[in-house]
Amino acid sequence: MTPPVLFLHPFPFDSGFWAPVVARMRDAPTGVLDAPGFGGRPMPVGWSIADWAEDAAERIAAGPSGTAVVCGLSMGGYAALALAAGHPSVLAGLVLADTKAGADDEKARAGRDAGIEKVTGGEMAAWLDDLMPKLVSPAAGDDVRADLRAQAARQDPSCVAEALRALRDRPDRTGDLARIAVPTLVVVGEDDGVTPPAAARALHDGIDGSRLETIPGAGHLSAAERPDEFASLVAEFAEGIG
Repeated sequence: MTPPVLFLHPFPFDSGFWAPVVARMRDAPTGVLDAPGFGGRPMPVGWSIADWAEDAAERIAAGPSGTAVVCGLSMGGYAALALAAGHPSVLAGLVLADTKAGADDEKARAGRDAGIEKVTGGEMAAWLDDLMPKLVSPAAGDDVRADLRAQAARQDPSCVAEALRALRDRPDRTGDLARIAVPTLVVVGEDDGVTPPAAARALHDGIDGSRLETIPGAGHLSAAERPDEFASLVAEFAEGIG
């Protein structure tokens, strides 16, 4: 029996990001979980990526099987890695998409701080103008770009700021990779400039027995740009575990 797949979304989006993929998941049972403050969830000040992982563990443990394949993209991948470190017993498998194990370096942390200042200072639109082109492939269609921009623009600036703090302060998970003992699929967009293929290769090399797949013509948000290919990879992976 195919295990359920729980999807954890990227930043700065909510779980609606996954709708095109979920619709293509064939017979695999699926679920989504918003990060704190997103999708109408309460926003505790000072939440961490590990807190989101705790929420996911509780959600999975309360389900019929008590385990799930967890698929996290970008920020969702950071939460999936935190879940693997803290609650491995709830995992039937792991999909790490367009993400990495390392923490932010000094330059990235400074960028998060600058983003916090902008979005809390009434400059969310200008911040998105700078961010959004970095998240997709140069080949991404105008419809995909417009949809993603609309999804990001509807997020509350205070929630975005808290997420930036959580991203800035997340720990390095590189040392945890060797302890991941469940089937793991690593996915990366060929044109991902945020967490590039080299970062995916590092995850693959660090997780024994993992599988690495590259999606041609996709950027950092590979699931949005190539939902057919992404869903096919995840569905096949989950079915193989079942």
